[in-house]
Amino acid sequence: MKKIALFISGFLIAFASPSISSAETLINLNKPSTQLADGRFINNDLALSISPGGDLDALLSKPVRGARTWVIDPALLEEIASLGDGYTYLDSDGEEVIVGDFAIANEWLTLLRFLTRNDRIVATTYGSPSYSYLSRIAPGELAIYNQLSLMRLQELMGRDVIAPDSNGAGEPAAVARNSYNPMRKTIRVLNSLVTTNDVETLRLGLAKTLNPSLSRANATLLTRSYQSEVKRFEKRIRVSSGNYTITASRYELPLTVINDFDQQVSVDLDITTTNSRVLVDQIPRITIDPRSQLQIKVPLNVIASGDTSLRIQIRTPKGSAIGEAERIPLRLAVISPVTTWFTTGMAIILLLAAIIQSVRRVKRRKNHE
Repeated sequence: MKKIALFISGFLIAFASPSISSAETLINLNKPSTQLADGRFINNDLALSISPGGDLDALLSKPVRGARTWVIDPALLEEIASLGDGYTYLDSDGEEVIVGDFAIANEWLTLLRFLTRNDRIVATTYGSPSYSYLSRIAPGELAIYNQLSLMRLQELMGRDVIAPDSNGAGEPAAVARNSYNPMRKTIRVLNSLVTTNDVETLRLGLAKTLNPSLSRANATLLTRSYQSEVKRFEKRIRVSSGNYTITASRYELPLTVINDFDQQVSVDLDITTTNSRVLVDQIPRITIDPRSQLQIKVPLNVIASGDTSLRIQIRTPKGSAIGEAERIPLRLAVISPVTTWFTTGMAIILLLAAIIQSVRRVKRRKNHE
């Protein structure tokens, strides 16, 4: 197999420390992400860097000799792996360019595994985000990123690696800082409900937006792509909308709850009304199979005719809201019992009055005779 040069993003230095001897070479293998949340690439730089003559080809022909420690970002390896079966990138005009199978990516990963088979490998936090920022803003999330980063790198390399340590100094771009917390909270709620690989990957991907080395333009593109993807994932569990006209005082309203995740989910529906024209009974917790929908019936008791709406908020079993509440408009065209009794009573009174009037007329006629 043709040797593909290994790109060293950052720098290549040797230094002494309690864990690394003075004769050991430290190799950092990480770089800011160029892959958007939907899988497309911002540019073609990564593919060019592992192509013949690119940055990755420059050093493998003369690999560093002696004891080596590799500090590797699993996000970079996953992005390279995603090139293998073909990929799409944006050209300088923002137009999509589609590339077919890219065997060089798989060859590069194979060669990396071979070269590091006897070396130490240390994982970095996925996407190399700012350690100082995350440890200050979301230390619990940082711990989860590190745990998942270790597992991802071990899977990619096919061997044990050392867990991440503090890394990623500097502050992320402002657009990433402003958007991170809302996205983090949303995906954390989803991940408490669904533990599929795509949800986990989306959660990890948020860390890539916090890489301090991202240019402002790339940070903006990356952050906006994750904002859109988080919203799309939120809508994978939803209540179908519709308009209803109700003509009965007691009615069971059919609603369809949709689950587009690849995992069974159990949720609660918090149902309220916008006015007192209708009363609604709460329904028990529902469970929906993967990639399916479930129709439920919501008991309604109509008090008066007019227009109203149901406000339906999907919640996790622990009470966290998922997405925004859905509003279901209702047109109530029901005659209430009070109105019915009043109308019936008036009809009876009118009938009795007519009978009395007829009797009086008959009596008058007899008197005249």
